[in-house]
Amino acid sequence: MDKLYNIFKNIKFSRDGEIEEKIYEDEGVKVFRTMSLDQVTGFYDQDDLEIVFLLKGKAQIEYEDGRRLDLGEGDSLAIRPHEIHRVSWQEKAVWLCIFKK
Repeated sequence: MDKLYNIFKNIKFSRDGEIEEKIYEDEGVKVFRTMSLDQVTGFYDQDDLEIVFLLKGKAQIEYEDGRRLDLGEGDSLAIRPHEIHRVSWQEKAVWLCIFKK
């Protein structure tokens, strides 16, 4: 990676939706920063392993089977391929999301 990126700079939120910025991507991995004011997502069914880090804010992950996990600043979570989930609430959440293809 030849471009310097500071995960804590230029944080912005929008009432219109989540803001996603690609930090890095190659054939095996992709890394994004996502900034969410208070958005609720639909359910995701992903082919890739996703590891999320909640860097700022609060959030809750809900699984299709009804399990819910509350996340706070500094929490991380591995979401396995086809583990159907969504973000059921969040407050000024800044996420680092790593996908292993």
